[in-house]
Amino acid sequence: MKEFTLKEYAVKNKISLFNVMKLAKSGQIPSETRTVNGKEEIVILTDEAPKPAPVIQEQNIDYKKAYFELKAKYDKLVKQKG
Repeated sequence: MKEFTLKEYAVKNKISLFNVMKLAKSGQIPSETRTVNGKEEIVILTDEAPKPAPVIQEQNIDYKKAYFELKAKYDKLVKQKG
């Protein structure tokens, strides 16, 4: 297993230091706390990054069609109000 500091792990996986600290403290990534030069430091003990949730991309939207549908609904509401 490789050892990474919080900053190294964050840079490698392109996430914020705060999120790395949250993952380490919650136990989602293996880590341990060590005393280095009188300070406690969290060391990440892994070479595998947690996989982010896949981003779902919507299919192409026909904006003209959507515009006219919304316009029709709007006109209908305007007529109902008076």
